[in-house]
Amino acid sequence: MRAIETTQKLLGLSIAALTAAGLPGMATAAILEEVVVTAQKREQNLQDVGVSVSAFTGDQARALGWSSSEDVAAQTPGLIATSFSGDSSVSIFTLRGVGQNDFADHQEAPSAMYVDGAYVASTGAAGFQMFDLERVEVLRGPQGTLFGRNATGGLVHIINKKPGENFEAYVDATLGDFNQRRLETAVGGALSEGVNGRISLLKDDADGYFNNLAGEDARNRDLLSWRAQLELNPNESTVINLKAWGNVVDKNIAGAYDFRPAFLEVGDVETDWQGTGDESPNANEGVQNPLGVIDKDAKGYSATVTLELDNITLTSISDFQDLSKFYLEDSDGNSSRSLEYWSDQDTQQFSQELRVNGESDSTRWVAGFYYLNIDGEYQSRLDMPTFGGSSNNDFTLETTSWSVFGQLEHSFSEFLNVTAGLRWVDDKKDYAIDSFCEPVPTLAVGAYFNDDSESGYFGANDCSWFSSFDPASPIIVEIDEVIKQSRHDKDFSGKLQLDYTPSEDLLFYASISRGMKGGGYTAPLDGFLPADELAYEPEILTSYEGGFKSTFMEGRARLNASVFYYDYSDYQAFVFQGLTSVVRNHDATISGAELEFYISPSEGWDISLGVSALDASVKDVEVSPGNFQDQDMITAPDLTANWLVRKSWALNSAEVALQLDGQRVGEQQYNTTNSALTQGDAYTLWNAKATYLAEHGGNQWELSLFAKNFGDEEYKTYAFDLGAFFGYTLEVYGPPRWIGAQVHYTWN
Repeated sequence: MRAIETTQKLLGLSIAALTAAGLPGMATAAILEEVVVTAQKREQNLQDVGVSVSAFTGDQARALGWSSSEDVAAQTPGLIATSFSGDSSVSIFTLRGVGQNDFADHQEAPSAMYVDGAYVASTGAAGFQMFDLERVEVLRGPQGTLFGRNATGGLVHIINKKPGENFEAYVDATLGDFNQRRLETAVGGALSEGVNGRISLLKDDADGYFNNLAGEDARNRDLLSWRAQLELNPNESTVINLKAWGNVVDKNIAGAYDFRPAFLEVGDVETDWQGTGDESPNANEGVQNPLGVIDKDAKGYSATVTLELDNITLTSISDFQDLSKFYLEDSDGNSSRSLEYWSDQDTQQFSQELRVNGESDSTRWVAGFYYLNIDGEYQSRLDMPTFGGSSNNDFTLETTSWSVFGQLEHSFSEFLNVTAGLRWVDDKKDYAIDSFCEPVPTLAVGAYFNDDSESGYFGANDCSWFSSFDPASPIIVEIDEVIKQSRHDKDFSGKLQLDYTPSEDLLFYASISRGMKGGGYTAPLDGFLPADELAYEPEILTSYEGGFKSTFMEGRARLNASVFYYDYSDYQAFVFQGLTSVVRNHDATISGAELEFYISPSEGWDISLGVSALDASVKDVEVSPGNFQDQDMITAPDLTANWLVRKSWALNSAEVALQLDGQRVGEQQYNTTNSALTQGDAYTLWNAKATYLAEHGGNQWELSLFAKNFGDEEYKTYAFDLGAFFGYTLEVYGPPRWIGAQVHYTWN
């Protein structure tokens, strides 16, 4: 009710102010507009690029109410974005079934995240706030030829708004449910001749929407992000962009799960193995003790230099990132305090790309060099107070990678174009892990973490439970010395593509692409893994794809479609069985199709529709001792769909727009070893927005009322199967209905 009352007051004040100003009419930015993308490392119209790309301008992203990088999946066919704990401790992006679901902090994802041309290695840094945005590009399929790292499945590229010569400033304020208070602002323009600057700031606070029956509610927001940029133009041919940024998550309450007693499926048993029943049957509700926390401090610095020389462009991108993260969760979601997990991360990353682009009348080419170093120190701990022991992992991983790449496009005629590309990758990893067990006080069933009395504790264990009971074949938690391993992978990515353009409004393309992601190491959650099973091999994805892009109705409609088949060799599958987490290589196949349709049938109307069909399976997974079966891939639903309908009307000197959008996500699995406990049911989400716009003297007012998930759908976004080990499952549900109001004012 407080959000609705605030919205009513805000609406009344804003409309009164706009009406009194007597502002002239304006035109709403259409959903269907020309989008410039850089999928080929040069600026092109979306419809002229023979790659399966979904692209959104900053205005479109704001109209859709996006605030986090994970929101992009809502209107992108074939993309699933989630977090294993619901709080972006680790963000998981899966494109066409290709993703990495290991929640260990040192892992890199095969569907990569890029920001302003720079790769974001850490999955803990991938779930960031988006603000002052220029556009978003989502590229499907292997992109290893031109993009420097781990783009086996594709990539999400966030491009922020750059400084310009003209003065521009805006402020954007949101009030909403759960006491949300969000403020976004930016100012930019010329500082002196040849020097432009821009500063952007975001502060977002909200109470938690997860009802914690044992204390303060979880999944709150206390977020601060900033970005400062300088653009230097020392001469007509040189542009230097300097950027510093920071993202802070300030000790948010996190790591909360819905607890459900289960053995083979939810509801088949009344209690877990310790006699604990379902204490919180509602979604987004549980007993969290201890209180979980996510504390992240990410920052970075980059320099991009572009030099234009006749028909050649030289580009250098230097980027440094630093991430410190602490995470604690209550891994049982009930009052028994049977399982707790925490992790700590300190990672530095440096990358350098040097690129040269050139073109002639019929040929366009790009060549370059890429270097990446990731140096990380990590800790993880799994406490089991009811058993009296904890497994600990202290480990380091340093990755050093370099590659050379090139791509050539040649037009044999105005209708026929051929593209060929190749990248050679040299990837080296040095890994060291110290795994050990520590006795902890054993906690009686039902005792709470914050119980000051000693009545809940009844002694300590000697860690014998963490044992293989086989001295000849110990697990790593039993090995006294630090285990050191290293690997050196060398391989190539490549692309061969044919484009046929029978008219300026129609493009057909067919391609064969090869993507490669280097091997790596598991950091087993519980230490129950032999040392010789820590490493996993590189994965290779060979893609066969065809599609078309079309524009018709005099530019008022677009229809783009693609079909593909993936032959996946040594897919790096994350397997979570009991408490043992490990990445293993399996072959896999994926086939599917996507369709995107946009139309503006008449004045003020914008309609879009996206559909993705997918068949993704992992081969020969050991589902029980000696029993091997094909399994559905993780976060790869057979069908997803998204839609949007927007109508705007001129209203005296202003404009009013109504928008309805949503998405449908089919059934999906959250574990490579499929089970009923890790299946997510299909769900449908609906969002609505009403906007009032007006202008005065070149400045623009915009007032919006919005409702996200207005049907208050309860939908599962992740799950863990602990049925065989503890007799329960852990579930994660998305946010409930969220209503609010937003005011945006721009000075030009």
